[in-house]
Amino acid sequence: MSQANSSNQIKNQSPNSPFSNFLADLKSLYPNFRFQPGPRFLFRPPNTIFYEPSNPNDTNNSFQDFALQLLHELGHAVSGHRNFQLSIDRIKIETEAWHAAQTILENHPNLQTKYHLFFNQDFTEAHLDTYRRWLHQKTTCKKCGLTMFQDKNQTWYCPHCDLI
Repeated sequence: MSQANSSNQIKNQSPNSPFSNFLADLKSLYPNFRFQPGPRFLFRPPNTIFYEPSNPNDTNNSFQDFALQLLHELGHAVSGHRNFQLSIDRIKIETEAWHAAQTILENHPNLQTKYHLFFNQDFTEAHLDTYRRWLHQKTTCKKCGLTMFQDKNQTWYCPHCDLI
């Protein structure tokens, strides 16, 4: 999404929409973090959370999905995530961020009531599955199909092809 499209979507967004109101509530509850529109949902340490603005013409972009993804990025922020060394750590921090998102929602029942939000474990698992597939693809040896391992220098080795 271009920056112009992103800005237009924000301008077209009703100031009283659940998207805008939810964002305002999170900014109020978490003033140490900056929430900015961007091309995708992303946490940029130390304190910036980018979100993909809702598109009023996109029928697949539900408020529930938007809220959970935004809470997930906030989960990275409150968990103090910076970056990861090993690829397996990526799944760990993604899982931690989803747990933090759930905790944030549980700690603010007013958000659940006001916006009719619930923590959707299926939504979470679907997002985590993308990282699981990524890791599986990354760790599969292209020569023999065995699962490779990564050393502390982030180098991948196949136990069959590289160590015999």
